[in-house]
Amino acid sequence: MTTVSGQDRTLGNRAASATLWGGLNMALGRIVQFATTIIVARMLAPEHFGALAVAIVVQTIATNMAELGATAALARGTGDPDRIAPTVFSIALATSAIMTAAAIVFAPALAAAFDDPAATPVIQVLSLTILLQGAGAVPSTMVWREFLQKPRVVVDVCSVLSVLVLVVPMALDGWGAMALAWSRVGGQLVALAGYWIITPKRFAPGFDRTVAVEVLRLGVPLAMANLVVFVTLNVDYLLIGRMLDPTALGLYLLAFNLAGLPSAVITSVIRATAVPVFGRLYTEGRLGLLAGRFVAGVAYVAFPISALVVGLAHPMVLAFFGSRWEPASVALATLGVFGAARILVELFADLSVGAGRTAWLFWVQVAWLAVLVPALYFSIRQWGIAGAGMAHAAAACLVVIPLYLKVLSSVLGVRAWDLLRGSIAPLLAAIAAGYVARLATMGITEPWMAVVLGSFLGAAVYVLLTFRQGKQLAGTVRGLLGQGSSLPVGVHEMEGPA
Repeated sequence: MTTVSGQDRTLGNRAASATLWGGLNMALGRIVQFATTIIVARMLAPEHFGALAVAIVVQTIATNMAELGATAALARGTGDPDRIAPTVFSIALATSAIMTAAAIVFAPALAAAFDDPAATPVIQVLSLTILLQGAGAVPSTMVWREFLQKPRVVVDVCSVLSVLVLVVPMALDGWGAMALAWSRVGGQLVALAGYWIITPKRFAPGFDRTVAVEVLRLGVPLAMANLVVFVTLNVDYLLIGRMLDPTALGLYLLAFNLAGLPSAVITSVIRATAVPVFGRLYTEGRLGLLAGRFVAGVAYVAFPISALVVGLAHPMVLAFFGSRWEPASVALATLGVFGAARILVELFADLSVGAGRTAWLFWVQVAWLAVLVPALYFSIRQWGIAGAGMAHAAAACLVVIPLYLKVLSSVLGVRAWDLLRGSIAPLLAAIAAGYVARLATMGITEPWMAVVLGSFLGAAVYVLLTFRQGKQLAGTVRGLLGQGSSLPVGVHEMEGPA
């Protein structure tokens, strides 16, 4: 048996604490962002959100490519930051400045590609955040490298709150989509200042050609892989923008964010301890035996939430956002299914990282994209924004999950059925709960009453149908997670920036 040194235990405890705070950070950030969306949606029209969606797509592409993955070398924690950081800083600043300038210059053409010329100034304003992120790339990476997630919570929450403080008065003053863009610039400025304050060490730009070659050799492939992931999760915005109109795109953006909130919160909590626990269990040779229990536990939580989102999509949209957003409910109903599937996909990815097998993840993403694009095209043509949700759900359930199961079966030495069988009962119970929630609220005209009553009845049905399994799973998962206070040798190297 491998002996874990005191140094490894200390690092493991720091990593465990950091991931817990990181999970809390993600959950709080998503919740505050959602609250901001609820408030702003009451003030702005759907087409304003459509313009924002176009700008976000452009911003995310440029941000993903801006530092060419160079910060990955700094984040790994295996090199000397005094040697690496100045060169990484220079690469991040230079490339982010180029990307910012390109986004500003080509904004009209990019907006035209989405068939939304009104998005041009929104793209130009939001592109300023690319440069700001480049300026903060090294400080934020040093915070991550040194496991300073606790102070990072303060910085990120202040950033999100600053967006809320800025966007409300601007929206009330009639700024429209520009309120959404400028408030995000303000939030990024707050984040930049915060990271420079809490970073353990500050570096000035510098350049070493040898270091540049090293960091780009590691970073460029990572940037390419992340780009594939990004395109997979955002190609729907491009197709909807081209095939429908800005209003439909705004409706879809809101539905996607609402459907994705449960998955974002759940996956952030899971990842607070998942990789360390999975890595330890794999080292001990027990991950294959216990993986099915983790899948069942996650399914037990995720499936009923998604079922209630599907069953209560219509009153939920009316209650949260108002009648002008009512058409978004048809997309929310189909995206709710994708939300549950995406949680399983994220868990399967964490299982593979815990087992130290990550090379094939890129090819799963490529296959996902190859299937998703034609599915989105034909579904959007046939059913509009509801079709986009159908395509996402079909691609995830019929292609991506089976691919993960095939590879994990080989890696962990278990049958695919062993990984899934604990999820069947929660799936059936969740479907029943969703139907009960929908049927019980069909005659209720008050949206909030429908959401509250439907959620209560659906949850009650689900708990009654799965009470025994839920009790067993809670005890099992709690016991497993309680043992994961330290990381085994070799797990630390498998962690990296998302």
